[in-house]
Amino acid sequence: MKNLIELTAQAAAFADKYSMLPQGGSVLCALSGGTDSMALLAVLEVLAKEREFTLHAAHFNHQLRGEESQRDENFVTDWCQKRGINLVVGRGDVAKEAQEQGKGVEETARIMRYAFLTETARALEIDKIATAHNADDNAETILLHLARGTGLDGLTGIPPVRGILIRPLLDTPRVDIEECLTQSGIPHVEDSSNQNNIYARNRLRQEVMPVMRELNPAFVSTLSANLSHLREDRDLLHNMAEKITKQAQVAEGRVIIPVRTLVGLAHPVAVRVVKQMLAKIDRFEIASVHLEQILALAAGSSPSATINLPDGLFAWREYDKLVLCPSTAMPNGFSLRLLTGPGVFALDNGWAIEVKETLCPEIPAQGDYEWHIDQETVTFPLVLRARQAGDQLRLPGRRAKTLKKWYIDEKIPRQRRENLPVLADEAGLLAAAGLGPNYPRLATPGQPALFIRLIPKNKPEERNETR
Repeated sequence: MKNLIELTAQAAAFADKYSMLPQGGSVLCALSGGTDSMALLAVLEVLAKEREFTLHAAHFNHQLRGEESQRDENFVTDWCQKRGINLVVGRGDVAKEAQEQGKGVEETARIMRYAFLTETARALEIDKIATAHNADDNAETILLHLARGTGLDGLTGIPPVRGILIRPLLDTPRVDIEECLTQSGIPHVEDSSNQNNIYARNRLRQEVMPVMRELNPAFVSTLSANLSHLREDRDLLHNMAEKITKQAQVAEGRVIIPVRTLVGLAHPVAVRVVKQMLAKIDRFEIASVHLEQILALAAGSSPSATINLPDGLFAWREYDKLVLCPSTAMPNGFSLRLLTGPGVFALDNGWAIEVKETLCPEIPAQGDYEWHIDQETVTFPLVLRARQAGDQLRLPGRRAKTLKKWYIDEKIPRQRRENLPVLADEAGLLAAAGLGPNYPRLATPGQPALFIRLIPKNKPEERNETR
């Protein structure tokens, strides 16, 4: 039978294996009042003295069980007061939030609870948040993953450490925790919803886990021991992928990687590269079928293919690059803008344009975003707009072509084209952003000219070489 000293030693060894506990720092214990969290608090009390860290506790009242929820809150409040432990209490109407968000109660409760814990840790400048997940929780999670379909990541179960979250009891069977509380005389409260079989985890706990123990009485301990080997395999693949992912670039909320970097990788590594890329734009959950679609896009022959994925995620090819992008970071098209004369004008997509009267220098600007236009050929107002079908452009030293043809020949990605305006007056195009000026409208040295400069969003320093 486990006592508190033995349980603490077991938890400490597991915590040290994953560098969980901050020497001289602070830990926030998620405290529901149930068996597991009360054991965790007791363990952390002992370790706080040994390791010299400050211990806090946090309780979130989900307001799902009426008087019972209030009972739990009162219980942990009284216990922490007696023990001299600083307790922060939060409350939320989980049922109402779940209905408004159209999500399940369990999922909503988890989201709200972790948001509260994270905010509390931030406000108190706490280093780590400890939750009371144990080895049985981990076994149940793995079985749920298997039932729903999973890969190696799912087979490793609940991570011992994720960011500032730590789980010191993850290697400890529930029976050891219960024995410790009994022997140590540590009280706890029971959550009546744990007996409700409408929740998948409860049904698995009450109906499946007993069968697994019949087949192998040491099922939970055996699984925990095997998990260390699975985590080693997973970490090896993760590290291999991480070396590749370093080649990805994040710009304006999008993540980009050369296609050749992905093509030819072993499939388990390629999948992890895509997942790591998505994590760079805060997308951590994606189905395997959509990962496969992204890899197929990278390996495909179409240089401008696009796929729309769930939750507002887009993936597309920019010739030899793969781009992953949430809808919030999609390129913005241009709304029509009239320029009545010289000046600097802000545009509604974050760009700006400068129009200045000057004399054309010896070498006129002929770049992608800067031009010297013959002032005598210009009639105000100028129109800054999106491209239109049939727009013709003759770049200096080259023959006239439609903008569509120019974009294809210059390998300007399809998604970027809508973000590149053209400048025109009543006589036709003056210039096209990303390509250059219309040669017949270009000023010659010494002529009165309009110096026109487009300033892309977040790139006020951008200058382009003349062609």
